[in-house]
Order: sequence, then structure tokens, then C-alpha cells
Amino acid sequence: MSKSSFRPEDFAYGDPDKLRAIIAELMAAIAMRSNMAGDYAYLRDDAGLQYTLQCAAAELRAALNIFADLKDQKQRLKKRQPSPVRQPASQKRTSE
Repeated sequence: MSKSSFRPEDFAYGDPDKLRAIIAELMAAIAMRSNMAGDYAYLRDDAGLQYTLQCAAAELRAALNIFADLKDQKQRLKKRQPSPVRQPASQKRTSE
């Protein structure tokens, strides 16, 4: 498996890109396990195939959970954004 240039250790705690990088690493591991599963199936190694599929499933569940955390984090950050500045009622023009 080749090393990704999008590495979690390159980002600060709380940075959404850190979560994306972790997901990218998990998906790279799943891709590797997919190739391994094909090899085990070809070799008729059911024990290796089962173990590899279980590991891939666990990594996919982890990636989905981290993605849910990413969505939650984005929503929290969106709520913290300041609302547009509004003029006080006394400064509004009246059309009289």
C-alpha cells in the first residue's frame, strides 16, 4: 500500500481535514483488503477470505462513523458562524 500525501498527522486536532485524511487512510486499507479478498477467493482459502472480509467491514464501519462525526462537526461550525449584521430599527428608513 502506498503512503498517501493526505496524512492525518499533518492536521491539527479539530480540523475537518484530519477526519477526511483518516477516512482516506481507511479507504486505502479497504482497497488493499479488497485485493487480498480476491486472492484468497482465487486460492480457495475460505478462512483468509472470511478474516479479510471481516476486517474490511470493520474498517468501512469506522469510516462511516468518522464521516458522521465530520458531518456533526460541520454543523456545529456552521451554527457558530456569526449572523449577518442587521441595522437597528431606529436606523431603518421609513417611506413616509
